[in-house]
Amino acid sequence: MGLLSIDITKGKRLSLRDVKLPAPELRVEPVIIKKIETPPTAEEIAYSRMVAINPLVEELVKGLDLVSCKTGQIIEKIDLKQLEERSYSKETLVNWIIREANVTRERAEKGFIYMLEEAMIQETIDPELYYLTGSTPF
Repeated sequence: MGLLSIDITKGKRLSLRDVKLPAPELRVEPVIIKKIETPPTAEEIAYSRMVAINPLVEELVKGLDLVSCKTGQIIEKIDLKQLEERSYSKETLVNWIIREANVTRERAEKGFIYMLEEAMIQETIDPELYYLTGSTPF
């Protein structure tokens, strides 16, 4: 056991005075864009219902180049059958409330909870999806 008898405190100490760290590398991480399915606006729903009742409304809108008063864009016609058979995630519904009611996220989440309590929306088989009461959950 010759190694135990050596005194290592008498050895030369290393100095870190002249040591400099390398410059940090800038890492650019790719931006991942998530496409959030946005529910149709009240304008789009109303426009689609008017076109379903009278198809001449669509020709009138196109002929006069009418646009939405909110966005300034042409109002999109949606398939009303597709609207009846939809379910949405909590995040999508909260974002919809924020956009349509122009409220904060906290207020929109309270509104979402209120809608659940009053049975305006209901859960589907998948606990993360909700549908409008009276419509078909798909």
